[in-house]
Amino acid sequence: MMDLQTIKQVLEQNSDKFRNVVAFQMKEGEVYRKITYGQVAEMVAKLQAVLSRLGVVPGERVALISENRPEWPMAYLAITTMGAVAVPLDAMLKKEDVLPLIEDSEPKLMICTQKYSEYVKGTAWENKVLLMEEFDKLPPAGEKIDHEVKPETLAAIVYTSGTTGIPKGVMLTHRNIVADVVQTLKVVKIYPNDIWLSVLPLHHTFETTCGFFGAFISGTTIVYAESLKSHALLVNMQENGITVMCGVPLLYQLFYEGILREVAEKKMTPVFKILFAISKFFKFFGLNIGKVLFGMVHKKFGGKIRMFVVGGAPMDINVLKNFDLMGFSIIQGYGMTESSPIISCNCLEVNRYGSVGKVIPGVEVKLAEHTSEILAEGPNVMLGYYKRKNLTDEVIIGDWLHTGDVGHFDEDGFLYITGRIKDVIVASNGVNIYPEEIEHWLKQIPSIKEACILGTKIQEGLKKGSEEVAVVIVPNEGRSEDEIRSAVAELNKKVVEYKRIARIVFRKEELPKTRLLKIKRFAVRKEMGL
Repeated sequence: MMDLQTIKQVLEQNSDKFRNVVAFQMKEGEVYRKITYGQVAEMVAKLQAVLSRLGVVPGERVALISENRPEWPMAYLAITTMGAVAVPLDAMLKKEDVLPLIEDSEPKLMICTQKYSEYVKGTAWENKVLLMEEFDKLPPAGEKIDHEVKPETLAAIVYTSGTTGIPKGVMLTHRNIVADVVQTLKVVKIYPNDIWLSVLPLHHTFETTCGFFGAFISGTTIVYAESLKSHALLVNMQENGITVMCGVPLLYQLFYEGILREVAEKKMTPVFKILFAISKFFKFFGLNIGKVLFGMVHKKFGGKIRMFVVGGAPMDINVLKNFDLMGFSIIQGYGMTESSPIISCNCLEVNRYGSVGKVIPGVEVKLAEHTSEILAEGPNVMLGYYKRKNLTDEVIIGDWLHTGDVGHFDEDGFLYITGRIKDVIVASNGVNIYPEEIEHWLKQIPSIKEACILGTKIQEGLKKGSEEVAVVIVPNEGRSEDEIRSAVAELNKKVVEYKRIARIVFRKEELPKTRLLKIKRFAVRKEMGL
């Protein structure tokens, strides 16, 4: 593993080393469809033959969009290992959000499921679609496609939400992705006998790097969840003996709430509290007997869970600690798409709750002198933003990636995130929301004079600790609050769920601004008590 520098090398090594091991599987009806590492290599060869016939050459972009399924990673491997560039798109986006990304990246063709082929009807890409449903009908590969792939070869363009309505395409090379995986695996160990449950969207760099490549490089079996409902996930865990899973805080919060709800229904709450107290007592002496005390809970999760991995957003430390008392280890890390994405993470051996762990090997992090902004440098830092050098120059200065996050290190080198310089709102699903984007839409509403988007902490319920979108609005003269609420409700119907405005606060006075007439968000938050 230590010499791996490209995705092509990863595929070549593992298709031979783990040829008969199941790489991907997914439940279809009552049975699991299974694909071995050897069969993955065969499908990749078939796909590359088709892509080549359709005019895809090294450097050419290929859009990729579908629900999580085995065909997605096989398509990603086919694209990248022939020197072409994968453009993974968010399957939750609506047609009107996907088309600008396709127009910006100008892919040679799009690989997708039938549902998403409808998105490009009537466009230049209507007849440039390869359906995943037809992968099993592909003819034999014939002559092998064997283009040179170097570590510096561009592997993917991953779009993140932009500040002016058009997202930015993060350019990640083979070195970026593979180095991040290899270095992270030095800290968080994954073994060939692990069984990985993949639940996060595959286009998300966290899942691509950890849930796909981290597992694939390690020779594990990846099970793709056919549903994100808690019951279905638990069934997947039970039927497959799942040992590892990546998730965002909300997923684990849902699991935790479900445990408490079932305990309450069975009138076992007092017993549960006693078990927590006993576990805490032994924990004080360095003994974790949670797996013994909470054996029935572990059975619900299949009884084989070795660790959960969490990222994408801050997680309630009390939930982390309570899972720990029940004998479940949740490993929290930190990163961003621009760093492929892992910058730091905890590990099973030393898991410090509240921190995002230590910086992974090969990556250097320093804190800006006056702001304590986290700056990162290493082989995992992106090439830049696609066709946006001006934006690249704003975040990569002298080889250092300026994350926009503020933090500090403790005496043992564990990193803690304490805030953000940028105004990014982190939704409960780990997705970044940029205030300017939503403000741009609000400016189109005639009844609104001024608007300032802020992220506010959710104080209770399943999403406690994460952020929701709030807006402070100054109405135009003569316009009513009800009229504005109605207009905002209509806007909410048109955007993806995590960008919807959850709270509206009205004010009569103009919003505080700088001399350059930029709204002072900090001042708005302070004045409005948000």
